[in-house]
Amino acid sequence: MWYTRTSRNSQKNLRIIMSKIDINTRVRRLFNYINDFERGAIQIPPFQRAYVWNKEQKIQLLDSLKNGYPIGTILFWKPTKEIKEDLIDEEIQMIGSYLLEEKDSEFVYILDGYQRLSTLFGCFVDVTQTHLKRNENIWKKEFDIYYDLKVDKFELNRKTKTELSVYQVPLYQFVLPDNFYDFQTQLLSADLKEDEKKLYMQRYRDFGSKISTCDVASVDLAGGDVEQAVEIFSRLNSRGELISEDWKVSALTFNKKRNFRFGSEIDKVYQRVEKYRFFISGEERKKKRELILNCIINAFGVYFDQFSKGDYKKLEELCKKPEFIDITLKTTTAIVEAIKYFSEYLWVLDSKFLPYNNQLIFLTDFFNKVENPTSKQLETLKNWFWITTYANYFTRYNLSEQRYAYNKFQDFISNDNIFPIHYDKSNRKFETAKFPAKIDMGSVRAKALGLFMLHYQVKDEKLNIIEVNGYKTYRLFYECKNPNASENTILIIDREMDFADKRQKDLSDWLDSDNDYSKFFISKEMRTAYKDGKTKEEILAMRKRIIINAEKEFVESFNLIYIEE
Repeated sequence: MWYTRTSRNSQKNLRIIMSKIDINTRVRRLFNYINDFERGAIQIPPFQRAYVWNKEQKIQLLDSLKNGYPIGTILFWKPTKEIKEDLIDEEIQMIGSYLLEEKDSEFVYILDGYQRLSTLFGCFVDVTQTHLKRNENIWKKEFDIYYDLKVDKFELNRKTKTELSVYQVPLYQFVLPDNFYDFQTQLLSADLKEDEKKLYMQRYRDFGSKISTCDVASVDLAGGDVEQAVEIFSRLNSRGELISEDWKVSALTFNKKRNFRFGSEIDKVYQRVEKYRFFISGEERKKKRELILNCIINAFGVYFDQFSKGDYKKLEELCKKPEFIDITLKTTTAIVEAIKYFSEYLWVLDSKFLPYNNQLIFLTDFFNKVENPTSKQLETLKNWFWITTYANYFTRYNLSEQRYAYNKFQDFISNDNIFPIHYDKSNRKFETAKFPAKIDMGSVRAKALGLFMLHYQVKDEKLNIIEVNGYKTYRLFYECKNPNASENTILIIDREMDFADKRQKDLSDWLDSDNDYSKFFISKEMRTAYKDGKTKEEILAMRKRIIINAEKEFVESFNLIYIEE
């Protein structure tokens, strides 16, 4: 069986759906897809998410092509005439910066693979050889990629006036075999060594051959409606690729009148929080997409522990509710407000510094239900954040206790006189984990220390995002026994680099300075010890004690027990 195991009733329903839909598989050359695209035979369904791939994802796809690796199955759908009319989108659509003006009478929609095909079409279609119009600004920003034969890697062309070197070949030149003659002519006349010319020639041939012989598989669905198409494709495994859950919801909830596309709304969240350095990289967005879905599911009153990881049947059920669009739009705004709060009030200057995903879910719930928070509520949230972070709040409790913690937070939302922390025993004090050996993004305790170091520089100052560009990590001593130790780490809020130069490897010169660096845990006693010839390890031990004492005072202000070692 090509579909996953289901109940008898589900299998019966699936057989009914399949009786109305034709499914075929094909394997074709990449240039066949390009030809179909240019003649209007490949179109974008109006519920498709926007193009969101970053440079890393594009380069990874191109590397797969160069190495002859499979690039995954493309999923197409040819709906009935009636369904087509319902899905007609009056907006001018675009794939890979090329505008789609006319539809071939036998066109198909891209269901899954839009990001890949957009990248391929944007990079390999030659604007001088196609009748399609191109948005030059988008093409230059996203798809002007060349293959550098000298270093054997792909690069996004950031040059504006300077021409590329002969060994820097735009990708669209590899599609037509005739272009190889022009390249060869230019290369032979170039002022290069003979062995370099041979190497570049061979790399050009190899990649050109990979492009001309590249096979791409597709699964083609004909007939049925949107819901049936989603049902069929969601069950593909060995002969296709699973459709992402938010894509399925996008298909099922597309609303033409309100221009609502679920997947695109999530992408808008990423765009709106980039200035806070949240979810910037493609890998980070991929990891956190499930977190965004959890925030939305939770907004419907479905506590986020009630479904297992990867099982989003509840999301598919929720999307059938008439209020789904309104709640989703309100929640995505609340997510942005929560991230804004993390940045402005708590100086979480990077999403990797967020201690717990649940903290974002809880805060999203707060901003979803409280439109105009009071200063008292905002201050309580700060205390809640530091306590939940230092107390390992979301890992120390089992599932039932976590629900109590959630309910306690709900009580606070309804009544700001209630403190939002749940204690499983009366008058119990939480303990911190021991002082971390180093500051990394894999440990909540290490993140807590890093955030405290940033907080110590500003105290209760509110972040002005226009003035701050994240943070920088330095070492007091570049060369010492343990350069990555917490006490050797200096985190600096990046405000036009007031205190350090980006090129500096260490900040040991601060120990020779008369400037006040106390907010970076550097004391007069440390300076004196440095001038007296004390070892680096002795000076770092002094700094560790300063950090511990300062952090202990801070932690104990929240009625927590501080553990040093």
